[in-house]
Amino acid sequence: MPVDARELMEAISIIANERNVRVTMKQTCKGAMVCAASAFTGGLLLGPVGLAVGGTAGGLMAYKMTSGSFRPLADVLLNDLTDEQQEQLVRHVNNAVAEFEISDLAVLLPLLMNNASIQQAVLKTAITFVSNELKMQIID
Repeated sequence: MPVDARELMEAISIIANERNVRVTMKQTCKGAMVCAASAFTGGLLLGPVGLAVGGTAGGLMAYKMTSGSFRPLADVLLNDLTDEQQEQLVRHVNNAVAEFEISDLAVLLPLLMNNASIQQAVLKTAITFVSNELKMQIID
């Protein structure tokens, strides 16, 4: 029985959820810049008190700007990838587990759920794929 892409994607998603891997849409830098600019401006205008006020105001603005941009990797894998991208990821995962000589889904899924080294290889492949192909940053 060949490896079914959908079932493999669900297995990868389970592993990503267990490890609490999240992705961001490159909003972290923007939030940090807003926070720093607010603290700087507050410091110039009000001195040390302005640093605290500006930093707090900037932190709140950064929170509002980036709210919702951090998502679980599992959600991205199951909902955001096109069929072509899912097939491409499955090929990458198959290449990653090739050293374990697994070509049957009935063998792969139990091994994937119980073998830490296979989980690490598959998760690393998924993270690399999402980072390179989707240009998302990974948060562990």
